[in-house]
Amino acid sequence: VSEMHLRAVELVVWPEASLEVRRLAVLAPAEYWQPLADIAPWPARAAHMAVPLPDGDILLMGGVGDSGLLNDVWRWTRRRCTLLEDMQPLEAARFGLECSYKCQDSPIYGQWAQLLDAPWAPREDAAAVWTSSGVILAGGRSALGYTNDVWLWQYAGEFCTAQWQGVWTQLTPQASWLPRHGHRLVGFAGDNGEVETVLLVGGFGGEPFNSEVIRAEEQDPAVRPNPRNDIWCGNKDLQNWGQWTQMAPSAPFSARAQFGAVIAPTISDFSFVLFGGYDDNARLVADQWRWTGENTTFTCDIQEPASVL
Repeated sequence: VSEMHLRAVELVVWPEASLEVRRLAVLAPAEYWQPLADIAPWPARAAHMAVPLPDGDILLMGGVGDSGLLNDVWRWTRRRCTLLEDMQPLEAARFGLECSYKCQDSPIYGQWAQLLDAPWAPREDAAAVWTSSGVILAGGRSALGYTNDVWLWQYAGEFCTAQWQGVWTQLTPQASWLPRHGHRLVGFAGDNGEVETVLLVGGFGGEPFNSEVIRAEEQDPAVRPNPRNDIWCGNKDLQNWGQWTQMAPSAPFSARAQFGAVIAPTISDFSFVLFGGYDDNARLVADQWRWTGENTTFTCDIQEPASVL
């Protein structure tokens, strides 16, 4: 808990005089939580995806809400556009941005602009990351089961234009990795500082489930819905993330979903840390693992071990 400091000012007023306090501020040190919106304009949800954009905006999409699975898309920007120009920034943050109103800077509170719904099926627990081409969204759980499609969102142009609102393109309807949800995407930047290689890790999935009981041969354990600990690699030069290469069919940690994974550039150029999650033993775990790749990771190449004569 951060310590907050209140600066008190003592004022003396002569009898029958009036005094109006126009501003009273609370000073706080760095590294503290600050409410930006008590009620955002987008519907309440969980298991959604959010990706920071290079211009400082944030893209929020999908998830599951009171009405079910979602495929709506919202963009937070450091501006506010309101009918009442003197509306306070915190109050304005409760309302959706309207491009037809006069806009002004609001670098802390900003506003959310609702974009067109995405063309992909409503879903939760997908994975998304920013790349040099735009936002990559992969997999998730839809009403028909687990998915393994891959989509790209791109934007350009001036604020509030049609190009600024972006457009979705399907890169592949079925990637080579099994359908899943609760997985993670980790992006690695090249020499130009742009993310051009993405690793997909773990998650819960397998072949889509059926809503009816069908008597048949027992399903292959390799494709049966289960937690996963495999690693797949996608690259901009490999059909623009339409082609994926399996880097490892399994990992030494237990198969799991809904874990945390972040890049670790201070360790090596191709390294990330994985921690926690919900594993194949139906338990929450608190372990931590580091994955370190080679230079060939950037091109999704697999180095075969040297043969021993």
